Amino acid sequence: MPIKKEAIIIIASALSLYILILVFFLLTPFLDGFDFIIRFGAIFGFTSMFITTMMTPFAVQLYKIFGKPFIKVHHLFSIAGLVLITLHPVAFAIMRLDIAVFLPDFTSWYGFWSLGGRLALILIYIAVLGALLRKKIQKNWRIIHVLNYVALFLAYVHGVLIGTDFQNLGILIIFTIMIILSFSVLIYKRYLNFKRKKKG
Repeated sequence: MPIKKEAIIIIASALSLYILILVFFLLTPFLDGFDFIIRFGAIFGFTSMFITTMMTPFAVQLYKIFGKPFIKVHHLFSIAGLVLITLHPVAFAIMRLDIAVFLPDFTSWYGFWSLGGRLALILIYIAVLGALLRKKIQKNWRIIHVLNYVALFLAYVHGVLIGTDFQNLGILIIFTIMIILSFSVLIYKRYLNFKRKKKG
């Protein structure tokens, strides 16, 4: 079956986003191998999660464009995001020899937000578990899936406050646009669902 033009545009857009971020990512020098892995996991894990959240609300439309391969593409980005976003704290924990880096910080307002990536990781795993159990929990899994957006926001704030790469204006602008798009799409889809239920 020939690949549709829309599918090519979507794939090219995702690859272009990765390449653009990679260019800015490589502009900031690395302290050592751990620094590279920690930052790579954070930046590209976030990007993969962003693409996943953008795809989910348009699952029906994307299925029509890609057909069955859409599920594989969606799972590919989901798995890549989960692995990379997990790699970030794992590498940091090994470097610091401290498993406390996985625990959310509630000692202060600034501590909570600056280390919000810790809570974000927990929320992502809960959302993934909800997706895996969606057949058993049925409609409730969509509520759990919203945790991905909360996690993205926490990760974004975490990056802005203490992230090395967010000191790069290009990275800051791109990721700010991504977080705005994520929530704009979420609100838009919820609005459409509300209108549909109101008519029904």
